[in-house]
Parts: sequence; structure tokens; C-alpha cells
Amino acid sequence: MAGASGFVGTSLRTALSDKYNWIGLTRSESVVESSSHNADHTTWRHCDLFSLPQVREALKGAEVAIYMVHSMLPSSRLVQGNFRDMDLLLADNFVRGAEEAGVKRVIYLGGLIPQGVDEDQLSPHLASRLEVERALSRRSIPVTVLRAGLIFGPGGSSARMLLNLTRRLPVMVLPAWTRNQTNSIDVKDVIRAMDMALECEDCVGSYDIAGHPAMSYKEMILRTSELLGRTTLKIELPGNFFLLSRRWVSVFGSTPAYLVNPLLESLRHNLTARPNRLLEKLQADAVPFDQSVRGSVDEKGFPLPNPRQKTQKRDLDRMHQAKRVRSIQRMPLPRDWSAIKLSDTYAWWISHASMSLIKEHRSPEGVLSLRFLSSRIPLLELTPTPYSINCQYRRAYYVTGGLLVRKVDPPGRFELRVFPELNCLIAAIHGYTPKLPWWLYSISQALVHLAVMKAFGRYLQRVSMTENPSPQGSSLSR
Repeated sequence: MAGASGFVGTSLRTALSDKYNWIGLTRSESVVESSSHNADHTTWRHCDLFSLPQVREALKGAEVAIYMVHSMLPSSRLVQGNFRDMDLLLADNFVRGAEEAGVKRVIYLGGLIPQGVDEDQLSPHLASRLEVERALSRRSIPVTVLRAGLIFGPGGSSARMLLNLTRRLPVMVLPAWTRNQTNSIDVKDVIRAMDMALECEDCVGSYDIAGHPAMSYKEMILRTSELLGRTTLKIELPGNFFLLSRRWVSVFGSTPAYLVNPLLESLRHNLTARPNRLLEKLQADAVPFDQSVRGSVDEKGFPLPNPRQKTQKRDLDRMHQAKRVRSIQRMPLPRDWSAIKLSDTYAWWISHASMSLIKEHRSPEGVLSLRFLSSRIPLLELTPTPYSINCQYRRAYYVTGGLLVRKVDPPGRFELRVFPELNCLIAAIHGYTPKLPWWLYSISQALVHLAVMKAFGRYLQRVSMTENPSPQGSSLSR
């Protein structure tokens, strides 16, 4: 299970510990350190989901792989890129790793998708959920997708926002988005749905799951306020006022802005469940809304803590001390280009775009050095990873040396991943450690790198539009 230490993952492992042996994947050393050996029939394996070889090794021995990961939380001290691009890369890693490890099925806990809405009108959060579904389903492994809305239970982030708002605000401002309908669900019913999916081998495809009748967010807020014994005045607004909503939801909901923004944008849609066979079984004995609210708070009405709360601060402290960088950008993919060709293109383009101030040098072993003018000392030294050296869809390098990098173990990585079905590629740096002092790096080299990658993306866009893949006389013709 990826996401095994989170709110739903912890509840799932505990509830079904008598039926299944779990392999919990985590990049958090704190989770492994704080977990007792084989608690809840869980064996923890340290795994960076951004590393395809690590995912493949970590999934060995698993029959079913459960995916419950969303990359809205920080994964390095500095993160350049948006959660949608990270989610795509993570999902591709997971399903390819599962395929190579011999996993028989994948189950993904995603989100409800609005009915009758064009895909280009979806919020970034919902568009990402749908893209992850498709990325997982493109390989040979059968995939079951469970689509859920707001999940109530001890520690759920969406429910915690709602509970804190109703608990703290004597006057509730209700913009237009609060009149949209949604189907919420108790975490116990999510677990029941997951158990059904585990037992139902022919349940392939997407299944909406819900436990509570469809309610508007306004109705949900007012009913929750009543259950918590709060008297709330309401002021209804004609527009969505998302900018204002983000501010007060973040402040009074005690939720970081990077979590609030994508979730709130999704609320402009009606998110109701479509009928299906799993939904019929769930709703026959679902936990009522009132009981779900009471099960999410303590005796004083405060939201119960997320199980990851104890270890998240240690993880953030370690990220801060490690001074590593993750940078992920999505770019256009010229037709029929492989990752190998892109790698050659990038090396040539760096020299060309810098007017030969930076020159590429490739050793017989394939080690790529980017050098300033005629210097023998590289700015960066990139060594091909054995796993990707002949791979058409992925080319990866370890950042093994150079004036700009601090040597660490494990070394940072640079990779190019192609997605022909989406006409795009992902260019990513993982775990890079700069040699410059952090304050200087963050206002200089970090910004230069981002500008360089955006310029490379514009170059690929021009190539895609002209369908002229290689400049005459360049190394692209190799």
C-alpha cells in the first residue's frame, strides 16, 4: 500500500489486519522508526515513490497494490512544479513498478468526477485525479478505481477543515459554491468498499462510492454546526469568491494554503455518485452523516488528529536539514521522440542556448559533463543509471559531481520521461543538493534552473509545431 501511514491507510490496515498482510511503502524514516514490528500485520518498506527501481523492489511479493497517494504535501526543502505533474510521474512509477514486480491487481482511491462537465473545465485537482486513473490503467495490470468525495473519520483533512470552520466561526459566509451538491462518506464505508474491491477480482474500472445522501456544502456546514452545538449566523453571497474563500478556509480551517486551494477549486462542481453495484451494497448499511461527524471529533468537539501528525514535523525537520531540491516540469513532446533522443537534444540545446558558454562532453561510458567554456572541471556531471540506459520511455542520470553539486548519498537524479499518449514529457530533478549556501542558491541557481527548463519547453513546443525534429549538423542527427 502506498499511502499506508495516512488517514485512510491507517484505518484500512487496522480494520482489515485479521484478513490481510500489509506491505506499507513510505519515504518517511520517522514512520518506520515509530512503528512497532509487524503492527497491524504491516511490514514497512522504505521507498521513494519518485524512484521507479525502488518502487519495483518494494512491491515484490505483493499480490495487490493499493495506491492512495496525492502529492500536495512538500517532498523536499524546495519543490518546483505543480502537484498534477508530480501525480502523473508518481502514478506511472507505481504501475510500472507493480507490473515489473508481478503484482496481479491495482486499486486506486481517487475522487468523484462531476457528471456532464468537459474535461478541460475540471479543476486542476479533479483533472489530476482523472489523469492518475488513466495513467494507472494504461498498463497490463487490471485496475479498480474507487471514487470518493469528502471522507469523514478521525484525522481526515477535508473533514477537519469543515469541522474547524463550523466550530470557530459564529458567522458563516456562504458563497455560491456552497450550494453545490456532494456525496460524502464515512471512512468505515471506504474500508468496506476497499474490502469489496479486494475480494471482487472482476471489479475492473471506476466505481463511485458514497455513504451519505447528496447534500449541498451549505447543508453540510449548517448540520455539522448543529451537531457540534454551535449557533451559526449565515450570510449568503451570489458569487464564488474563491480568493476570499481560500483565505478564510485556510485560516479558520487550520489547513495549509497548498492543500486548501486545489480542494476548494473542486467545489465549484456538483460531485455526486453514479449508481453502480458496489455503491448499492454500501448504501444498504452505510454510516449516517450525524454518526460520521460525531466519530470525527473528541468529546469537546475538536477534530481528532491525523495519524501522520506525530511524524510529519520530524519529516519536515529532516527535509529542511537535508537541503534537497525537487523540480518537475511538463513539456510538449515532439512526435515519435524517445527519451534517448530527448536526452541528446537537451545536451545539444544547453550548448546552443548558452551560445557555447556551456559545452557538453560525453565520455565513452556515456557520462555527460556540462562544462563552462574550455574548463576541464564540469559544472555538472551526469552518470546514466543502469536501469534506464537503453530505455525508450525514460532516461535517468545520477548527479555524480561538478562545481554546482554537493556530493551526498544517495545522489540526486535527473530524468526525462515521455508520455506519448498525452503528447508530453516530464523533466525532473530529484534529491539534488546544491553546493552554494542555501540562501544564495534559492535566489540564483534555483531560479536559473527554472528559467532554463521553461526555455527548453518553449524550444520543444516550436519543434512540435514545425515537426522538424533536429537542426542540421547538430548531435540530434545521431
